[in-house]
Amino acid sequence: MVSVLFTVGALAVVGIVGPLFALISEKQPTYGSQLEEYIVSQNPRDIADVERLTVEYDRKTKEGYL
Repeated sequence: MVSVLFTVGALAVVGIVGPLFALISEKQPTYGSQLEEYIVSQNPRDIADVERLTVEYDRKTKEGYL
């Protein structure tokens, strides 16, 4: 009986804590996700565009434009 209560309690905690961690991680975009969003928004046609946009993104973020 006690083990069943612990199991139910553990599942409830996981059900609450899991989504909270997901919310926290979504609010802090990473360099990779921001770079990907920038590149996709520019509609690259080939790998040369991707490389150019990566350099452009790095330059703009370093200079404070993004």
